[in-house]
Amino acid sequence: MNILLRWKPTIGLFILGSVTLFPTKPLAQLNVVTSNPIWNGSFETQNWQKNWNLSDKKWGLENTALIPDQTNRFKQVLRVRYPAGSASPAVTRKGAPSGGAQFYSRLNLNADRSSKNHLRLRYFLRFSNNFDFVKGGKLPGFYGGVGNSGGDIPNGRDGFSSRLMWRKKGAGEVYAYLPSSKDDGTSIGRGRWTFKPGIWYQVEQEIKLNDPTKSNGWVKVWIDNSLVLNQSKLKWRTASSLTVDGIFFSTFFGGGDASWSTPKDVYIDFAEFAIVPNSQ
Repeated sequence: MNILLRWKPTIGLFILGSVTLFPTKPLAQLNVVTSNPIWNGSFETQNWQKNWNLSDKKWGLENTALIPDQTNRFKQVLRVRYPAGSASPAVTRKGAPSGGAQFYSRLNLNADRSSKNHLRLRYFLRFSNNFDFVKGGKLPGFYGGVGNSGGDIPNGRDGFSSRLMWRKKGAGEVYAYLPSSKDDGTSIGRGRWTFKPGIWYQVEQEIKLNDPTKSNGWVKVWIDNSLVLNQSKLKWRTASSLTVDGIFFSTFFGGGDASWSTPKDVYIDFAEFAIVPNSQ
């Protein structure tokens, strides 16, 4: 992998739970060229689920459909629909329509344990032209172990997750379940980038797990090859047996109550997932 670095000074804050953290180094503008992905997850064939190796913990597949890409950037995409009034599964259980989809993709990466401590996920997404971001919603990321979410705080040995989120007006963040999380997930880097409707984005998230006795893990996010988040000093785990197991494909409005619901029918198109070589 060839990486061209051009440093740009920046001033900003990261919000980690209730603690204000300053970036440990300036963010960089990067042109990243990667080859030979470790794993490809396109949606060009009807049997895409076989390649993704979906676990039994899944819901919302009825809200997905393979369709030709109307922008002609990709041959075929996975469209995830969010009907008006839909939000999280908790809201669906109270009678709201089901919206979005969620599944764990346990990937056979043919990687040794050390390389599964440091991986990079790339995918493309596009919010529908009429997308209303409301209060926020989930987007895919990595997971390990049981892939904690929904208020299930990790104990350092059972699992973790590192989904992305959109927030009000399209503000982006990493929404991580860490041993240090309180009640729900931990918001990292909220507002460091912004999504807009109708635009294809290339999203990349790279995580490096910490040594079990140290808080030396980190997460980075690139949007269209621009490094927008570089958060260090994270503790993902307390046991070396816990590694990155795959992709947590999770997307819905919410939030656990109806105030997060979408007011109209909207969708997101997803394309060309890949696990690519890490940056260092």
